[in-house]
Amino acid sequence: MHQETPIWIVTGDFGRATVNVTDRALVEHAHQQFNMLFMLGGAETVFRSGCDDLPLDCSSVLLFNPWVPHLKHANSGERTMILSLVIEQDWIDRVLEAQGFRTGLRFPHRREGLTPLVQRAAQRLAGTISKGVLDNGEDPERPLVELIDAVVEAYIAPEAATVAANGPPIDFRIRKALLYIHDHAFENPRIDEIARIVGLSRSHFFEQFRRCVGASPRHYIDHIRMRAAMHWLSTSERTLVEVADELGFGAHSNFTRFFAQHMAVSPSEYRRQTSAVA
Repeated sequence: MHQETPIWIVTGDFGRATVNVTDRALVEHAHQQFNMLFMLGGAETVFRSGCDDLPLDCSSVLLFNPWVPHLKHANSGERTMILSLVIEQDWIDRVLEAQGFRTGLRFPHRREGLTPLVQRAAQRLAGTISKGVLDNGEDPERPLVELIDAVVEAYIAPEAATVAANGPPIDFRIRKALLYIHDHAFENPRIDEIARIVGLSRSHFFEQFRRCVGASPRHYIDHIRMRAAMHWLSTSERTLVEVADELGFGAHSNFTRFFAQHMAVSPSEYRRQTSAVA
């Protein structure tokens, strides 16, 4: 039985900032946004991306570009306090422009050493979130901007930065699949069925989808469902049963398990602890 997870969540145009204390595993998933992870205290924990284990400790930061799949291993003992930022690409581009960088840059490495400036900015942001004061004051986004500024300066140096590639042209069958997924994501469509509709074998569809989009079809569908779930939980009065039903879960318990496997917290706790920055 898991202990109740202390968690503080702030959402806004920038995306989502979360401080939580957890020992839970997270299933492999991918974000359309940037995901930045900072350890604030407790035990070292380990994430995994591809074939690489990525320890998150007091001397490191994890930086995942959009659509890079990653998971978290369960802790073997003590829990970890983590600051997680899920930041929209256009918001990052505005920060880059303000610093004189070209837009569309990407982190060159998934794990970097934690600099003193980034560490102080992360602790300052985490403190304002956990005290519930990020949405007060004249400039509610200032602690977040200061951290992103420090991250960009430390880890996206012009000489080391990579530019987001436009990628290969999207196959018309994958374009058709994307339209179908967006129309039917809340029905949790089967990958085999999508492949059949667009006229590809399952293996060829999976390969083409990852090549064109950057994420697997399952990660893409799960991202859409999770994004809708978090939006409804934080902005509507829908009950958990209504949200679960709307997203195509056969039972409320299935939705709760799915949500916790992605967020390390139950949907009801997420709703209680989420506040928005205007």
